[in-house]
Amino acid sequence: MSAGILKPLDWFVVFLYLGVIVWLGARFARRQVSSGHYFLGSGRLPGWAVGMSMFATIISSWAFLALPGKAFGSDLQYLMAVAAVPVVTWISVRWIIPIFRGKIRLSAYEYLETRFGRIARAYGNLAFLIVHFGKMAAILYLLCLALAEMTGWSIFLLIALIGAATVAYTFVGGIEGVVWTDVVQGGLLLFGGLLSIGFIFLQAPGGAGAVLETAWEGGKFRLAAGGFEWNRLGAVVLVCFGFNFYLQKYVADQTVVQRYLVAGSARGAAGALWMSSWVILFVWILFMGLGALLWSFYELRPDLLPEVTRSTPDKVYPFFIGHQLPAGISGLVLSGLVAATMSTLSSDLNSLSAVVLDDYCRKLKPGGSDRRDLVTSRSIVVLAGVLGVALAMGMTRIHSMADAALNFVSIVGGGVLGMFLLGLTVPKCTARNLHWGLIAGLLVILWGFFGRSGPSTPSWLPVFPLHPLWIGLLGNAVVYTVGLLATLLFGSGRSEPSLTSERS
Repeated sequence: MSAGILKPLDWFVVFLYLGVIVWLGARFARRQVSSGHYFLGSGRLPGWAVGMSMFATIISSWAFLALPGKAFGSDLQYLMAVAAVPVVTWISVRWIIPIFRGKIRLSAYEYLETRFGRIARAYGNLAFLIVHFGKMAAILYLLCLALAEMTGWSIFLLIALIGAATVAYTFVGGIEGVVWTDVVQGGLLLFGGLLSIGFIFLQAPGGAGAVLETAWEGGKFRLAAGGFEWNRLGAVVLVCFGFNFYLQKYVADQTVVQRYLVAGSARGAAGALWMSSWVILFVWILFMGLGALLWSFYELRPDLLPEVTRSTPDKVYPFFIGHQLPAGISGLVLSGLVAATMSTLSSDLNSLSAVVLDDYCRKLKPGGSDRRDLVTSRSIVVLAGVLGVALAMGMTRIHSMADAALNFVSIVGGGVLGMFLLGLTVPKCTARNLHWGLIAGLLVILWGFFGRSGPSTPSWLPVFPLHPLWIGLLGNAVVYTVGLLATLLFGSGRSEPSLTSERS
């Protein structure tokens, strides 16, 4: 891809967007008078805004670039990863939101300490911190890799600029600034995808009919391949992975759980989660469909796409933005791409700060003033932002961000969902019984990670027989099953409220 392809009008649109976002976040600076307000807001945020914030938090530039890249390179099978989202949402609305709003003040991992002690809380929040630092770095790297191709700027400079802008408005605006900037950024992401599809239909020879027909004949709309094997990617493994991933997101992820508390009521939180889930489904369909249509477009116009770009599917959509869209429109769609990253980064920074403050700082030095907590919270945002930027700069070349991201979240943090489910559904499970489950689950996860067939696999270690996307689900299942069996075999402690009793 040639460098420096953006026009002055595109630059104007992008910098106008950045200015508006920083200004919007800064509008809420004066309201941040306590750490409680900084992390939970005023309690008057409308449900639809919280829902848009949930969606913008979960969906990032990974969806904007990697999903079109995956569909361009193969088909729509990855859509099966969101097939279980309505079921997971129903479970969370019916049981999880009421329990968490009644038992948690700030950190989701406070629940684990209440049920199982400090070790469980430490394991849960450490898994969260590791996963989200890795995610922040990955999505920032992916965005700036695309921008570097389009602008000719140094990828390190781009990472520093976008990281600094995100830290700035998160630092001053707190969760309210994050939520309202998420609303704008989520809207831009959706608009950018729809606008791109519109231009594909307008610019392709033969119009929309030819584009759809070519994609259909090329097998790009296939949702599931025939047959099933445990060690191969397919519809079953993707559905199961998606169920595990989104249940862990909605039950055990601070960025989502914190928004249950930000909403003004349990009813508002439930409505926000349903709205977020339907928009997430739409976005997956939108951007995977976009990837299939991009393949069709460049099949109809093969002269427009260099072979070096075609061989790297993650770069195809940025190429389309920079070369096929007119000036101004490229800047607008590019702003949606930047928005997708910044919305996720800002939410991660605020939630990381909440976890570090509540799970560590207040434990190590209790009894401090709320003013001190607010200063500490903002300092953590800055430190986490600097570390995330440094990690993004240290990232190496990745062939497919879609595969890398799904494999990463499938492995790291495995078992945390199993811990929460034990606490919620096995009232007599004790910390000792949970620890047996954690040990067994970690052993299985480590086997799945190190036991994949390859030259680096130790000769004494049996080959892990399943696809890597099974690792997270299997780890959670082992934690839960062994913890349950330990409760039945070794005895139990005092009974804790179950999902049923909590709801009643």
